[in-house]
Amino acid sequence: MRIEVDQKKCTGCGNCLEVCPKGYRIWKKNSEGKAEVKDLTFCHVCTLCASECRADAIKIVRDADEKKEKELKQENL
Repeated sequence: MRIEVDQKKCTGCGNCLEVCPKGYRIWKKNSEGKAEVKDLTFCHVCTLCASECRADAIKIVRDADEKKEKELKQENL
């Protein structure tokens, strides 16, 4: 599992960090003040960050889902 933050969409509001149960353990702000993932070790994949992002800049990618997508694409070729 990974969390992707679209830096072009991110406004730096900090809402993801505030709604996250583990906040500063998972999130940090980069030099531009935008959200960045610091450490996913503490993440329980609650998806609050993505659902509360007003800019729709956060995407949760589950490795199993990604693997299935690749398999389906190959089957459809």
